[in-house]
Amino acid sequence: MITRRSAGRLCAAAVCALGALGALAAAPASAKELRIVIGAPGESSLQQAMRMFAEKIEENTGGEYTGKTYEGTLLSYAESTAGVRDGIADVAYTVPAYTRAEFPNTNLVVDMATASDDPVVMAAASTEFMYSCEPCMKEYRDQNTVFLGFAVIGPYYLMSVDKITEMSDFQGKTLRGFGPFGRWVDAMGATSVVIGATDIFEAMNQGQLHGNTHTLDTLKSLSIGEVADYILDAPIGLYIGNAMFNTNRDLWEELTPEQKKGFIMAASDSIAWATVDYFKVNASYLEDPASVGVEVVQPSAEVAQATATFRKADLETVADLNVQKYGIADAEAQVARMKELVRKWTEIFAGVDTTDPAAVQAIFAEQLFGQIDPSAI
Repeated sequence: MITRRSAGRLCAAAVCALGALGALAAAPASAKELRIVIGAPGESSLQQAMRMFAEKIEENTGGEYTGKTYEGTLLSYAESTAGVRDGIADVAYTVPAYTRAEFPNTNLVVDMATASDDPVVMAAASTEFMYSCEPCMKEYRDQNTVFLGFAVIGPYYLMSVDKITEMSDFQGKTLRGFGPFGRWVDAMGATSVVIGATDIFEAMNQGQLHGNTHTLDTLKSLSIGEVADYILDAPIGLYIGNAMFNTNRDLWEELTPEQKKGFIMAASDSIAWATVDYFKVNASYLEDPASVGVEVVQPSAEVAQATATFRKADLETVADLNVQKYGIADAEAQVARMKELVRKWTEIFAGVDTTDPAAVQAIFAEQLFGQIDPSAI
């Protein structure tokens, strides 16, 4: 029997149910959770930026797309290019240097590690270069991928098991280094090898590697500080090729123009933040190397001069290298274009506090990513 009191309870329940339905109706009916991948775990600026991107796409699409980050679990760095191509990941941080055959024109940009010491300038210049380089964009289209910009990290330093301060100390050493950093290793008289970032610790621990050229945060994030004892205070160059938010093209084609713009602007904010924060964090390790178990040592005058000579000569020979070794006929024009963009963005950021993420985010949004036509990529 339904009494007045039970009827009241039923009415209250109905109201609650209707309220819950109303709340559900207010949320997107078909929110899609994206798999956002980075090849290593940790708390570096890069992992944090991947999480920021996930938050930003949810915000920028009104909750129609959300993201879950997979950090060192779903794909390694070496697997990420194929993984985003094949849809194993919806968005992935890929490293074009690991697959140079698929990205020859992209890697010409990555080769220009010594074009500027300012990572913010280089992030803007390299990203604009990519969007104005049709062969570069075709490389990503051929991989069923949409390129959404470069973050820039660095500078790279040598972290070694033995103290290396003299030119003679490089003799007989095997040091991890790819691209321009491998060329520096070779120029100093050591032997360069290319291995994935997540394999460095074990290779050094087993004595297969005597050192690693990398950014200083890896002393903590990849535990390199447990197997290396020294940092050589001779910065080599910046690493440009951090394609953090490459997106599967099948997913991209499902997006509305507004959603595509939301993805682009999520990348804009996250890349700006990652570039600024990464530089700040890495500088802190030089100030307190004991916190990661290493000692900073100064290069001899000969090593310092050899490094300075390399930085200048390597930039001047990038075009020849890319013509002769990688078959890029217009490499000289591409290098000239990149140098022009470095000058442009150096002027734009003159007087801007590039240690302030918000200031850099604003300029990236207004003058770089905000100018990208989503239908053209």
